[in-house]
Amino acid sequence: MRAGLLSDLSVMGYEIYLEGETIRLRYQKPDTPPESARQLIDELRKYKAEAVCILRTNSLPPDEIAHPGASSVAAAWSLDVQPLVNWFMIQEAPVEPFLLEPHLRVLDTGKLFDSLRREIETGPEGARARMGSLQSDLQKLKAFLN
Repeated sequence: MRAGLLSDLSVMGYEIYLEGETIRLRYQKPDTPPESARQLIDELRKYKAEAVCILRTNSLPPDEIAHPGASSVAAAWSLDVQPLVNWFMIQEAPVEPFLLEPHLRVLDTGKLFDSLRREIETGPEGARARMGSLQSDLQKLKAFLN
């Protein structure tokens, strides 16, 4: 399954949830769904088993979700943020210092990564996550490391 498929549907306005082994989609916006959603829904049908597994994992109590590189993640992230969190949790800190932004040089990469992991474990209710700063830093890191 293409990374971001569930996120794309969520951003379009769909609520995605499981009812047993059935994936349910509910359009949440007042207008009609965009035509482009049809193609994404067809893709979702094609990869139903994988999507069910992902949705089931996201609906488990947080202490039952296993993430590589972390003992557990303390809270469930939204579908659009979860892939970014999963990506970060398996990354190794770079050895060399780097510029995260033109005005922000990271000297102790291990310390930064440890700090971000602690914030992720705090979950979406953490101060920086609520404000979007954590997600922004993770996106910048992903752009830099890819």
